[in-house]
Amino acid sequence: MRALSFWSGIAIAFLCGLLEPAWGYAAVCALSLVQLSMLRTPGASVFLLIHYATILTYFSVAPAMQIAADVSFWDTGVIGPVAHMQALTLLLLYMAGVEAARLGLPDATAPAPAPARARAAAPELPVAGVAHPALLLLSGAVSAFGSLFIRPDLNFIARGMPGTEENLPVDYIVYSTLPKLIVLVCFVALAIHAMRRGTLWAWCAAGLSLAMAAFAANPVNTARQVLLIGLLPLFIHLFGRGRRWMLALLIFGAIAGLGPVLNLVSRGSFWGETLATFPFSPDFDAMYVVAGILERASEPELGWGRYLLSAFSFILPRDLKLFPDFDPLGWPAILGNFSQSNLSLPPFTTAYFDFGLAGPVMFGLAISAGFRVLDRMVDPRAALSGSYLCALVLLAAYVPFLRGPILGWGPFAASGLIAALLAGLLSSRFRPVRRAARYAPRAA
Repeated sequence: MRALSFWSGIAIAFLCGLLEPAWGYAAVCALSLVQLSMLRTPGASVFLLIHYATILTYFSVAPAMQIAADVSFWDTGVIGPVAHMQALTLLLLYMAGVEAARLGLPDATAPAPAPARARAAAPELPVAGVAHPALLLLSGAVSAFGSLFIRPDLNFIARGMPGTEENLPVDYIVYSTLPKLIVLVCFVALAIHAMRRGTLWAWCAAGLSLAMAAFAANPVNTARQVLLIGLLPLFIHLFGRGRRWMLALLIFGAIAGLGPVLNLVSRGSFWGETLATFPFSPDFDAMYVVAGILERASEPELGWGRYLLSAFSFILPRDLKLFPDFDPLGWPAILGNFSQSNLSLPPFTTAYFDFGLAGPVMFGLAISAGFRVLDRMVDPRAALSGSYLCALVLLAAYVPFLRGPILGWGPFAASGLIAALLAGLLSSRFRPVRRAARYAPRAA
């Protein structure tokens, strides 16, 4: 039933887009709502829930309103309906690829809970160790928090102030992004631990780490990606298999409400921006940028993977970046038509430059297949390991990844994975062991 409603919705959205692109995006909004309502069962895919919540926020409501109101960004002017329809087609192809990878899979894949008798027969005890694991996590959070003061100019001075010296990206990652995410992920692990143990010490440790995380991830200088990748894993753990509608509402509210307000506080006020432009915020410029590139730039040659390799080589220094000539945001036609070069380019558009119309479909298939593995790892009863925390971080990182650009998303995702591995290592003593038999079985 869900698959039938999806493929029917894709066809309706395409036909509506042929008549008027705004109506096509409105149909995508309706399709996302229908899919979210069908994904409320505990065993349904967590990735698909996050996927449709992100589509609903970035790629349906926002572009429909922008097209209807003839909104323009970055001194580009109004984009024509043909280009908007082309951008909508790329989005629909990517959505089709994501769903095509799920054909034939059962909707409910939640792990069955262990029988009560089995749990009673094998009680669990905490692993004995030299130091309490919560103390190790709290020490890691305190150390990461203290490292933020090594370069306070990167952490406690508002971004976007005129006349400030531009900081090196490596310094920003080492002294700002990575420590903040370590504090946030340690809080996630401590909060999960506190809910499981329920002791006063566990709740105090989680509360202290929350205070440090709130101070470190202040809205003055922290990008939304830090908050999403840092706090969303906890909500995925809490609501991914239970109150799933709550998870979708949190994602929508964080992106559509909290994100633009944080940007207004951190940067917009310095440039005379006010809430009068809300909801037409630059936070939702992704499909406008795609349509602008398709309309203003000449048809590029197929990259056969070089565009994606260039985008994903963000871990390399700029001089060693793979295929620098295959960066769409560096084309002269783009630089000459947009007032800035740091534009939001969704990754399925980059795949289109590589493989034509087949690119978004192939990219959706690959992404969906990869996140299907993570789906199986999301279990509220799972041990607090590095692999489990990495799965939560990757699912959360999908939200800023889908909006793009990959270069802007990459450092946050990489820092989040490092933080998850570190927190998982410190959490290794949370793993329970089964009580050993008191007596060995008597020989016959």
